[in-house]
Amino acid sequence: MAFFQLSSGGTAAANALRRALGVLWLADALVKILIPFGGRAADQAYEQIMSAMSGPPGLHRLLARETNVFAAHPFLWWLPAGVELCLGGWLLARPASRRALAISAAWAVIVWVAGEGMGGLFGGASSVLMGYPGAALLYVAAVVVLFPARRPQEKVAAAVEAGIMGQYSRMLWLALWLGAAFFTALPQTGPGGVVFMLFTNEQEAPGPLRAVDAAELGWLTVGNTTMLGIVVAVACLVVGFTVFLGFLTRLFLSLSALIALAGWVAMQNLGGILTGSSTDVGTGPVLVLLALAFWPLAKAGSQGAGEPRAAGASAAPADRGEAQQAAAGDAGA
Repeated sequence: MAFFQLSSGGTAAANALRRALGVLWLADALVKILIPFGGRAADQAYEQIMSAMSGPPGLHRLLARETNVFAAHPFLWWLPAGVELCLGGWLLARPASRRALAISAAWAVIVWVAGEGMGGLFGGASSVLMGYPGAALLYVAAVVVLFPARRPQEKVAAAVEAGIMGQYSRMLWLALWLGAAFFTALPQTGPGGVVFMLFTNEQEAPGPLRAVDAAELGWLTVGNTTMLGIVVAVACLVVGFTVFLGFLTRLFLSLSALIALAGWVAMQNLGGILTGSSTDVGTGPVLVLLALAFWPLAKAGSQGAGEPRAAGASAAPADRGEAQQAAAGDAGA
């Protein structure tokens, strides 16, 4: 059964998802404001430095210098929060602004490299259950698939097809989930591995989440880590190929959202928000946003099933008018 129904035209659906991306930027800024740099957030930065030791040359030095600067001057922590507040407000006010989306993607790349240590992908262990490939890189993916085309099309099967990539956005979805399968199937040992990260999260999780973490650790430490990685990796492969091929799209998009939420809640402890160990809301919400971006529009499924042609004809001019207004707003942004 489908867990969500998207209606309206491609432009309206895409604008709603861009506004949702703006809300995520605002949430990230709020996390930074409420959790000042220091304590567990600083410890997380040092863990990223250690993980980056096996990454590209110089990455760990960059992260070390950055962490020292923030530790010596905590007031600088307000700068990224301010940038993300502005980005979130901009996208809420002008969701079709190509300039706002481009700056969002550029800032997300900076955060992914300098703030997330490239998502830990070069640290020896990563998993879709523990934050692959880094929340900021997923923001970039969301911007790419939702970036508005010069001439928006309304007769599309999903919101992403109204964007500049059109149907080619399915290739990005496939690449994302193939990567998730690859990294999740790797041995989860050392810093960044499932057991290590889950043990770290358990130490500071609130009562109910701590009990969940303890139960998961008890199951994983008896030799089930590899089995879990293989099962989830296979699920990632299925999700990637089925959505790419358009086979039972709603079912497997629902599975992708389930994987994202399961990891976000059960493994990442809601992205670490409640433990003071995070600087953003994590990967779960943006993976769900991406699933909604590929979700088949209700109009595509209902067209031809007894729906009057006049209704579709009358909806098209309204959607075109909204697209023209968005384009005019972008020009003035």
